[in-house]
Amino acid sequence: MEHLILGAILQDRDAYEYLKDEMSQKDFSPEGAVVFDLCKEFYEKDPNATKCDSGILLQRAARVLPSAKVYQVVETTLKQLFASDISAINVGQEVIAVKQGILGNKIAAKLASGRQDSSVKEMMHEYLKLADKVDLGEGSESDEFIGTSAQDLTAKSFSKEGLIPLYPLVLNEQIDGGLRGGHHVLVFAPTEMGKTLFVINACYGFLKHGLKVLYCGNEDPAPDILMRMMSRLTGRSKYDIIADPLGTDAILHKRNWANFMLISLAPGTFPRIRTLIEKHKADIVILDQLRNLDVQVDNRTQALERAATEARNLAKKYNIPVISVTQAADSASGKLRLNRGDVDGSNVGIPATIDLMLGIGATEEMEDRNLRNISIVKNKLSGQHTPITITINPVLSTVIE
Repeated sequence: MEHLILGAILQDRDAYEYLKDEMSQKDFSPEGAVVFDLCKEFYEKDPNATKCDSGILLQRAARVLPSAKVYQVVETTLKQLFASDISAINVGQEVIAVKQGILGNKIAAKLASGRQDSSVKEMMHEYLKLADKVDLGEGSESDEFIGTSAQDLTAKSFSKEGLIPLYPLVLNEQIDGGLRGGHHVLVFAPTEMGKTLFVINACYGFLKHGLKVLYCGNEDPAPDILMRMMSRLTGRSKYDIIADPLGTDAILHKRNWANFMLISLAPGTFPRIRTLIEKHKADIVILDQLRNLDVQVDNRTQALERAATEARNLAKKYNIPVISVTQAADSASGKLRLNRGDVDGSNVGIPATIDLMLGIGATEEMEDRNLRNISIVKNKLSGQHTPITITINPVLSTVIE
């Protein structure tokens, strides 16, 4: 299937993203491995590229290959691949299905022999990850807009009825009234500054408006998040809830508690998250935290950027807001106003995937008074960047407006 695989990833970035973690040089012939590396380099250098450029790849091959003879073979291969008409998603699905079948046979052989060592558990984990990809059936989906009228655009995509309020409500004055489907929001801050408090308070608002919230948590223990969410919804402290759980349940029932779905991940993958979105029909997704998600990349900066890109793709694919949480760098400690350079690990790649970027900062004096400053670092929703000062109640995970 080498011809089909290489043709698919050259012509469609979605196919590359879908298969890159499953393929390596050893899966290809010598010239195929060269083409795969050229493709990988092309996409990594341009995160916005939707397909490879044949001219650039040929020029790059001429520059890096050791001899004219090797180049001629690769040149012929590239021209044939670009000339082929290939269904990228069908190729991707077939590759994953074949790999899953091979792995399934290996697992069955191990179980039949009675040799159930640690490798069986590892293979089962990999098998389930492949199963998520096969079952999902995701493709390179696209929408075409040709001759769209202003009337249709405003009615369908910019109607006030389609807005999702973001709490604290004072933020909505800066973002044209609220969030819309497809928006990717990033919340970042130093340790103990209130990242989780902020998103819990935002979840309160989403639930208040009857939305289904999928909270994917891989940082804090699940019972801690649940307790803090219950406190925010009921206005009761942890000790009040422990003293009267039945009374707390009665209040939660009236406040759309059933719409809050906490999934504890360790650390979690995007195929798994996509499956959960579809299973629960989520209206909002919280990723807490982005940096812990497994994206099969060892380099820390590249892993963060890939995770941010995957989160962005979730928002677009399902037309829902996705709120990602990540850590601020040491430069943000004690700082009132945060900027792009204060994002830990990637202050270029991550911001590029974000529509609304909120940095939470405070001076030492502000921290003592439970005051926080929200810096609107990036705002594609309205272009406004006026910072907002808020008061927080850590006991109830509440932002006081």
